[in-house]
Amino acid sequence: MEKTLRISASVLKILVGMLFVFSAVSKFVSIDVFEIYVYSFGLFSLTTCFYLSRLLIAVELIIGTALISHRYHRFTVVATLLFLVCFIVFLVYAQLIGRTDSCHCFGELMPFNPIQSIVKNAVLVLVLLFVMKYTSEEWYPRWWLVVVVYVITAALLTVYMIFSLHILDRLALVMMLVMMSVGVLASFKFYKRWYVTTALVLIPIVTVFVQTPPDNWFYKSNSEYFDSQLLLEQIDGVEEDEAMQEEEELTESEDVDRLSDAGLDNGKHVVAFFSPACGYCRLAADKISTIVKRTGASHDNIVYIFPKVADETKYEAFYEKSHSMRFREMRIDKDLFLKITRGSFPLVLLMKDGAIETTYSYRNIDEEEIGEWIKN
Repeated sequence: MEKTLRISASVLKILVGMLFVFSAVSKFVSIDVFEIYVYSFGLFSLTTCFYLSRLLIAVELIIGTALISHRYHRFTVVATLLFLVCFIVFLVYAQLIGRTDSCHCFGELMPFNPIQSIVKNAVLVLVLLFVMKYTSEEWYPRWWLVVVVYVITAALLTVYMIFSLHILDRLALVMMLVMMSVGVLASFKFYKRWYVTTALVLIPIVTVFVQTPPDNWFYKSNSEYFDSQLLLEQIDGVEEDEAMQEEEELTESEDVDRLSDAGLDNGKHVVAFFSPACGYCRLAADKISTIVKRTGASHDNIVYIFPKVADETKYEAFYEKSHSMRFREMRIDKDLFLKITRGSFPLVLLMKDGAIETTYSYRNIDEEEIGEWIKN
């Protein structure tokens, strides 16, 4: 009976480790969505959320590897229990403030609301208490077993990526290969040397940050490629040639909005060009909405500009999926929209008295600069 309990506890420990690795890589696949979810609570700045979301992924990878390799048994299990308890507290907070959307514990692969995640974490706590009591500290999985465990985890992840997100993220598979190598190294006896343990802890952190570096490392403003001259002409209502007149006739016949009626030539404005079906546009809208909530600024000087599409439900779906507040909205001719943005969106502009001061795409949206702009 005791032997059966020890074997069962060891198997459960490996399965929990697999779950942590699966959870971490699932978040990694949809890192942009995960960091915006963290930011949407308004507890940290956008830049802090870039780092915090990646560190959480790295910690899950480290915990998962330690559980699978069965190293530092008691310390690892206790640390995992504390990690789960902290997340249960956070999820309770999310539920109390009315956040019933997916908590992204498995990224976008498997949506879990806070209640479901609380139950899942509570079950894991009970499993780990059993593991801590009955797992043999003398048995360690051989390197080939560690490889098998990671191959199975990678296979499950691949299946979910293809059938849930309809993608196959190569960086995620590279991440799995790196973590398998870490797990194999941890299965050898020399893992207790301090420099080996240090390397095994740092490798997941470095890998996450190298593969998906925070946006503020590389992306700068005022470098977006769009037709600023055409935009300013439309704002001013300038008609320069027959082609522009034909475009205006098309605009009137399709009952679309005119940029010259937006009042962008007077005062400060945040102007965002979004396509309703664009995933990064939705993320950018979520960023802007959260910035407004954090600053408590007026909504009057924020304008969303969409291309006119026949299916009106796409606009509703945009707000629903982006969790964005509703700001002033314009729907312009889709050909004009593509000419201004040159097919590259989202495009976010800070404008003052009809002049373009700063430009952003999704990656380089500056929380502090936009916050100050809409407050003053």
